Amino acid sequence: MNPLPDQQLIAAYQQGDEAAASELFERYYIRLLDLIRGQLGWKLREVEGSTDVAQSVLRSFFCQIRQDKVEVTPDNSLWPLLATIALNKVRNRGKFWRRERRDPSRQTPLGIGPDPLESGPSPEDLAAVKELVDQLLEPFSERRRQIIKLILEGHGVSEIACEVGTTERTVYSTRLAAGKILEQVLKRTDDVAAAAK
Repeated sequence: MNPLPDQQLIAAYQQGDEAAASELFERYYIRLLDLIRGQLGWKLREVEGSTDVAQSVLRSFFCQIRQDKVEVTPDNSLWPLLATIALNKVRNRGKFWRRERRDPSRQTPLGIGPDPLESGPSPEDLAAVKELVDQLLEPFSERRRQIIKLILEGHGVSEIACEVGTTERTVYSTRLAAGKILEQVLKRTDDVAAAAK
């Protein structure tokens, strides 16, 4: 089966067909990445990821499609337009980072060591979270504490309502109240940290 031409996919997307947008994305994303990787200098690559630039190109492109600013004849493809947008974005990002205050050569890398987001929480982190959860649960009844624990474990509203034997409305109101208390606890924590500096 022959793939649909770009012009038909654009028309389908303008009619609200998200599958057409996905097909255009798949058709050009890898090609864009290759082009951008070839154009980004090593210094710029340290501060701008190729995938970010490629996604920005496609975001701009789809925005232009929505505004009816893109015309493709049946015998033409989108590649020249996408390549032009990509090269302009790479050039503009290079200008942005070469300005005095944003010079990539002045960037200081973070300390060397394992990324905490990849290595998991330390025992100290777990203790701090447990203390935070205990403060959050303190004002609530036993039933509402159970609801909040199930929310924190990622259970759905109707599932929690069934397990605890309450209404979904109670689960929603408990979640709302817990969010407000958590906000207050975090604010107090920030205030203590700021006072300690």
